[in-house]
Amino acid sequence: MTSDEALMLEFQGGSRAAFEELFARYRKPLYGFFGRRLHNPGRAEDLTQETFLAVIRAASRYEPRASVRTYLYRIALKLLAAERRKFLTSSTSGQSALEA
Repeated sequence: MTSDEALMLEFQGGSRAAFEELFARYRKPLYGFFGRRLHNPGRAEDLTQETFLAVIRAASRYEPRASVRTYLYRIALKLLAAERRKFLTSSTSGQSALEA
């Protein structure tokens, strides 16, 4: 079994198969991570996809300083924080409109 870090470096070099293996390994755990926190299956799926899109976009800048798992969950936490900010902002602006 190839390590996650080796797969990420292979993906960085252009291997689609390496990315597909990382996706297969982490799709369900990331979906569960988002699902447990958001209680919204649709948004959990969206944020799972956005996590992997971020990996694709940043592949050229990846450096194996931490485990791939840590790297993925750091991205996931940033996306979750942005999602919560967006929710709080929309809730607050909706409530302000109701009060006016």
